[in-house]
Amino acid sequence: DYEGIVNAEWKIIYDKLDSCVDCGANIVLSKLPIGDLATQYFADRGLFCAGRVEEEDLKRVAKATGAAMQTTTNGMSDDILGTCGLFEERRGGGEGF
Repeated sequence: DYEGIVNAEWKIIYDKLDSCVDCGANIVLSKLPIGDLATQYFADRGLFCAGRVEEEDLKRVAKATGAAMQTTTNGMSDDILGTCGLFEERRGGGEGF
């Protein structure tokens, strides 16, 4: 039934978002776009997120914080998280850093 399929798809989406929150992350960065639903979901739970981050910037942040870059939300735990004293987004020359 169509409604069952749609509900199953929503469950998959929310399970992925929950795994990001449940692992203890405060910041989610992605080289892929992050949609409005996920942005609002994270904001409602006190997480900062940014999509379309250049891969080199992701690698730089991971190296500086001790985080591990992920390609999936499956099996996420707090041992992949990095730490930093201060995280802020700044704009310069039309780009965010």
